[in-house]
Amino acid sequence: MRLLPMVKVLISYDMQQGKEQECQDYLVNKMAPALSRMGFQFSDVWYTIWGDSPEILGGGEVESVDKARSIFESTHWEKLAAGMETITDNFKVMVVHPREEV
Repeated sequence: MRLLPMVKVLISYDMQQGKEQECQDYLVNKMAPALSRMGFQFSDVWYTIWGDSPEILGGGEVESVDKARSIFESTHWEKLAAGMETITDNFKVMVVHPREEV
């Protein structure tokens, strides 16, 4: 039996001016715990201080592409994302598919 590798999910955004604390609180107290219950676990968060990249880039893993799809196409996710969209700009989610072993 061949096990498929975990799937990486990246979440990026820029915090709106004056809403930085609200954004951090929402991520830590609402979004991260809700995603954890749904099967996604943040593994890293990066803050960009130089350059033309998203201000925040967070990453984590889920067990499969199907699991990522079930999380990020759910109505629960839509509600969580809507909360972020009011305090961020350029909010994006990207699923990084695993490469096939050669």
